[in-house]
Amino acid sequence: MFIGYLRNNFENNISNLANSDDFFELSLLKNTYDSFPQFCFAAYEKQEIIGVLSAYVFDNYLYINMLKVIDLNKDIARRLVSLLLKNIEDENVYILVEDEISYELETLGFKKQCSFARYIHTSQPVAFNFSNSIAKQINEQNYDEISVKLDKITFSQNRQSYLLKNTMFDSSLKLCTQEAFMNSYSVNKKFIRISPWVIKKQSFLDAEKLLRGVLYYRGLKKIFAYAYCDDEEIIQLYENYKFKKDMKFSFMYLNEEPNIKFETIYAI
Repeated sequence: MFIGYLRNNFENNISNLANSDDFFELSLLKNTYDSFPQFCFAAYEKQEIIGVLSAYVFDNYLYINMLKVIDLNKDIARRLVSLLLKNIEDENVYILVEDEISYELETLGFKKQCSFARYIHTSQPVAFNFSNSIAKQINEQNYDEISVKLDKITFSQNRQSYLLKNTMFDSSLKLCTQEAFMNSYSVNKKFIRISPWVIKKQSFLDAEKLLRGVLYYRGLKKIFAYAYCDDEEIIQLYENYKFKKDMKFSFMYLNEEPNIKFETIYAI
């Protein structure tokens, strides 16, 4: 096995890993590789990729937005993260990772800040009202301006390029009100992912309108999101609309503890 930089022809060698995980996001990996190839690494068995890591760079931290390994192999996951750390100098690093792998990151100095979970909606019918009036309230008008403003309040920095370029895809559905915004996009033929979904503090009704919107427009496909679990209001909203908890995750950091308002993040 060889672990090193992700090679630029990776699409030809990643099918086994991608097919082993319904939640593998090839488009996200491609977007990140296009922006930051120096922070993308892979584990190769012969020519086939059996693990991959990619990270996006912000003003004062790196965010590992993908860590996927075949069969949740903990050793490969640890070695990929370790290789990233060897290529940066005392940077703050954040990651959302499966609880099953979190201990491996603790051995590298990471600390857990809070809990998330993957919630899945499997097209189970949900009774709710979605009128033309609500549709007009949550269209994508002013999405760019609103998303950048609310995201800056939540993350304490301007992440405009990430919001409007790196998390945008041909399949993106952008919804917003003055108090909340949501992006959703197609991961593959099976799944839609909600990411990001951020609200202004105490704007629960706006959050609910956006969730109704994505279910109305995307309801024929399975939908998933990574939800902040230390806020009962967020979890209750998902469960009220027939989302089921699938897997537990930890938000972890290395070095400086993040200054993030997690209670306003309905999907990361």
